[in-house]
Amino acid sequence: MQIVVTIIAFVFSFTLATLFHEGGHMLAARASHTQTEEFGLGFGRTVWSRTHGGTVFKINALPILAYVKIKGMDSDYDAPNGFYRKGWWARLFTMVGGMLGNLVLAFLIFSIVFATLGDPRASTKVGTVTSGSIAEAAGLRADDNILSIDGVPMKDFDQISSAVRASENRQLDILVDRQGTQVHVLVTPKMDAELGYVAIGYSPGFVRYNPLLAVWRALLFTGEYVSTYVKALPMLFTRAGVQSLTGPIGIARMTGEAAMGGFMSLLWLTGIISVAIGLTQLLPIPALDGGWVLFLLVEAIARRRIPPERQGAIQSVGLMVLLVIMVLISIKDAAGWFVH
Repeated sequence: MQIVVTIIAFVFSFTLATLFHEGGHMLAARASHTQTEEFGLGFGRTVWSRTHGGTVFKINALPILAYVKIKGMDSDYDAPNGFYRKGWWARLFTMVGGMLGNLVLAFLIFSIVFATLGDPRASTKVGTVTSGSIAEAAGLRADDNILSIDGVPMKDFDQISSAVRASENRQLDILVDRQGTQVHVLVTPKMDAELGYVAIGYSPGFVRYNPLLAVWRALLFTGEYVSTYVKALPMLFTRAGVQSLTGPIGIARMTGEAAMGGFMSLLWLTGIISVAIGLTQLLPIPALDGGWVLFLLVEAIARRRIPPERQGAIQSVGLMVLLVIMVLISIKDAAGWFVH
């Protein structure tokens, strides 16, 4: 049953994130008067289609992920209203549009979660304890309210998380309120190889906001997460950063665990995944959106356009390299899953 939930959760999260990503590209292209030929959900035989504004919208038999086909981007480079017939800013906006779509999705999700379920970062309450985790072994329970760690009062989950991450292999005395009774829980945080940081294995409860405040908090949180992601990028070029990379299998496992905690937990993780997808796509790597942006920056500096055929060849090589890397990461994730 859990494997079914994991598959459904993974497909839901990634399909929603890619729908907004590809939708962002489409809307940015159309705003730049660049023709979009197709916008589709899924793959395989088309089960529904409708043409609007020159774009064929499709739903295909296997409704997983999404795609957009922008005129003149992959072939027929001189097509009227095609990608390469547009100016520099129009092409740049089209490529950045995918990331903007992901940020819009994340903002909408966080607004919904903050207004209905609440904000987990503002809580000192234990939401769920991961089965087989350090927290479970130590006796931490769902609905425990964390009052202090080693005598230091805790005000929110961010403070608790910081205290845990700074205490690898060092025992912590966590004072909790358990249904009106104060209980001491002794926990020794350890590095979680799968997550890539020190953890004990629990997710926080939530603090709920009114709709207006929820929107404001969602806007702030989206900005904060973007900033956190950008600051963490240098870690990718370290050994620890490489070891912490997660592929589809690892992400599927995380979405499955989130789904077991309820739909809102899955929705929250989908918002996080959406930001990560949008920003990762802007890395200056061929085959990603950032590869196209890199070509545009070179064009702006050199005042000379790289031939479309050459761009396509470089993108193809980059895609092959990325696929090899993804396979290797997936093998690592699969091995870790079976070990656990």
